[in-house]
Amino acid sequence: SADLYVYFIGQGAHLLAAQGRLAYIISNSWLRANYGTPLRRFLRTVVTLEEVVDLGDNGVFADAPDVYPALLRLRQAPPAPDGQGQAAVFRRNTLDPAHFAAQVQAGRFTLAVHDQSDSGWQLSGSSVRDLFAKIMEQGRPLADLVAGQMYRGLLTGLNEAFIIDQATRDRLVAADPQSTALLKPILRGEDLRPWYQENEGRWLVLLPAGWTAATFGTGLDEVTAWQQFSVRYPALAAYLAPHAEAARQRQDKGQYWWELRACDYYAAFEQPKIFWPDIAKFPRFSYDTTGYYLTNTGYILPTAEGWLLGYLASRCAWFALSQIAVGLGERAGLPRYRLTDQYMRQLPVPHPDAPIQAKLAALAQDLTMQARARYLLHRDTQQRIYEDLGGKQRPLNQKLTAWWDLADLAALRAEAKKALRFDLPLADRTAWGQYLTDQQAEHRRLTGEIVRLETALNAAVYGLFGVTTAEQALIEQQTQYRYGEE
Repeated sequence: SADLYVYFIGQGAHLLAAQGRLAYIISNSWLRANYGTPLRRFLRTVVTLEEVVDLGDNGVFADAPDVYPALLRLRQAPPAPDGQGQAAVFRRNTLDPAHFAAQVQAGRFTLAVHDQSDSGWQLSGSSVRDLFAKIMEQGRPLADLVAGQMYRGLLTGLNEAFIIDQATRDRLVAADPQSTALLKPILRGEDLRPWYQENEGRWLVLLPAGWTAATFGTGLDEVTAWQQFSVRYPALAAYLAPHAEAARQRQDKGQYWWELRACDYYAAFEQPKIFWPDIAKFPRFSYDTTGYYLTNTGYILPTAEGWLLGYLASRCAWFALSQIAVGLGERAGLPRYRLTDQYMRQLPVPHPDAPIQAKLAALAQDLTMQARARYLLHRDTQQRIYEDLGGKQRPLNQKLTAWWDLADLAALRAEAKKALRFDLPLADRTAWGQYLTDQQAEHRRLTGEIVRLETALNAAVYGLFGVTTAEQALIEQQTQYRYGEE
């Protein structure tokens, strides 16, 4: 199966007379998506691709601002052996529809088509493609290294019932300590940050498909099974009961409405593993040994190989992913990518010897410790702002949440007045000024250490691929994100 436009391209080409042309406005996802593999092969080997223009995240269609379109022009003629076409690529906020023709003309470059990979096309100059080919040739696919064992997070079908907050979890456990084993800490994709996870106090009610039969016996009708469940776990049953009708309507459920869908890899969440979100604009890989579960907006890779985390979080890996994965527009000046397993499986992984593996593992471990320390600093300071500056009545705004970027105490007071309707008393200002100065200094120290360690890690990975100084500069230019991202 594929997006419908794929079939329109095939049919349109079939209907063309010899040397006839067609041009379509379509989604740009065919450049990388798995379903586009036959289409890419067709465009490379059967017809002559004359031009492709990736309009990117520029909102050129006002009624479809979240669509990322591309223009495709082809001719019904066999391609030349060294076939080339024209291409143009537009970053966000670089395209003005009022001057479209002139901007496309100015942005055109020659694109080699004949040697594009059917697994995914790169609309880039030869230097970027040559470097990508060099990295791909030296590594083995990640899927081969881990024997395909990478998994999407869990889909409950009814998060409002099966994902609870800290207060609800504490109340259930206090009422019925037996339910502790059925409540698992869970993260979302947005909680997965570079080197660490943000724990927002969410818990999963984990009753997998088959749990009821394994616990109370097979062949029970729903009424009898629910009665036995209610006797064994009265507090949890009382909590779930109001969700019964909605839970029954799910497609994603087990034998009984209180069970989650069947899944072969629940146990994988209890193992040491690498996390990453399904969408990201810079590397957000982290390691977990505490048994966190994950929603369906992220992925896990069970492994005890710490060096693999170091590699996945490197600029070399991100550069390769940026050429493999489908883009999803830009946010805050950086392109976002889909990091689903179909793209992650293709990621080339080098063959480091034991000393390099140990070095990468040590760097990844140090980075994890420093990033977690910075995260705790974030939370502790946010909590003090929340408690001392009136936040109990109102939430912190974005600038107070990112307190480390505030210019000084005056800026803190201004934001507290704006967001919390509170100003520091005169008697507290000296102490708060010193506190903010000290916390910001510690934040800078931790960030500086993270930058130093990331620089060392990237240097080690560059060495694994034999990347030259000029190629390093190209990777840094292409990846764009800062060292020490939060």
